[in-house]
Amino acid sequence: MKTMTKPNPAPGNFFAALAPFASFNELVEDRHFAPVPEDWTVFVADIAGSTKAIESGRYKDVNTLGASCIVAAQNAMGATPFPYVFGGDGATMVVPPEAAERVGAALAGVRKMGRERFGMNVRVGAVKVRELLDENQVIEVARYRLVSRQTVAMFRGGGVRRAEELVKTREEEYALPENAAGASDLAGLSCRWQPIASEKGTMLSILVSARSSDPSETYRAVLRDLDETLGGDSGRANPVHVSSMSYRPLLQLLRDERRYHASVFSLSFLRRAFEIGAAVLVFGRGLRPPGLDADRYAAAMSGHADFRKFDDVLRMVVDCTTEQAGRVRRRLESRRRRGELHYGLHESADALMTCFVQGLEDGDHIHFVDGGDGGYALAAKELKRQARDQADA
Repeated sequence: MKTMTKPNPAPGNFFAALAPFASFNELVEDRHFAPVPEDWTVFVADIAGSTKAIESGRYKDVNTLGASCIVAAQNAMGATPFPYVFGGDGATMVVPPEAAERVGAALAGVRKMGRERFGMNVRVGAVKVRELLDENQVIEVARYRLVSRQTVAMFRGGGVRRAEELVKTREEEYALPENAAGASDLAGLSCRWQPIASEKGTMLSILVSARSSDPSETYRAVLRDLDETLGGDSGRANPVHVSSMSYRPLLQLLRDERRYHASVFSLSFLRRAFEIGAAVLVFGRGLRPPGLDADRYAAAMSGHADFRKFDDVLRMVVDCTTEQAGRVRRRLESRRRRGELHYGLHESADALMTCFVQGLEDGDHIHFVDGGDGGYALAAKELKRQARDQADA
């Protein structure tokens, strides 16, 4: 995609000042993107060895730790919005200079928690935007509106992918220091719904990376193909079906919650246990206390679902028929053979949803979606294999 020449908004309100767009397919439009200020920092977090963990059945833990990084960063930022993207087995966040130290401490705290309580290595690193610009790597960002007060970031320009590469391949240089860990506030993190079963046949995780001379046109064509294949609009394939969702059992939720606290006797755990118990009564048992419009919140979840995104790679999790999934593969394969793109697909019976709930009103919650059995991570294996095959050809 073309890079922008317009000046940055004032760094203090850079992301908040961007006008959001409401039609997902407009992610190919230059007018929605602006360059990230050079004094901002890209934080990259991913679960090292996530594929093996997923293959051993721990894909829920992988998803939860990835989402934990976003929650910890946002709570460290307070009410200030910042651009981020959830990738299933990790997350990428871009923050202003005044918040970099406290966000880094919060992310290092998630890394410490991952090691001590999950037995997983959350790899976390930081790369200055200025350093990426010195390598002629650009980071541009846009805001896509899910609902009136909830937006998600879209990244383009190659800088985000380069930051991920640096953190993964030069870990000693870019990893956050071991002594950087601070307290991680995970208030609002919620992983209480059972996997969401497909209603149409299969949950399809899709990754597409353009490699043509005109990436914008490639993505435009792919989005058009997906709309045609998925019933006229990929938004109709939203995998979050409230009517078929169910809450997880109380004891299971409490066992999982223990890992986020130093002790089950801590005040933080006791508060969360009370909150979980109340939520099970409301969402699991149908209790409807006065003044709490739980039905409205539940009905709004699909609109707050982050099931389509872009961060130099087009990412989607959609509920479709097996015939539609086959057509998606055939059309992507045709474009791959013409040298336009690489892609990865993964089919599963359900989707996972990890929630960040700061309130029950519209705009106060967001729901991160991944395909079941490690959807994005396993789709990435196919995409990476295609890229290796191309490089070796």
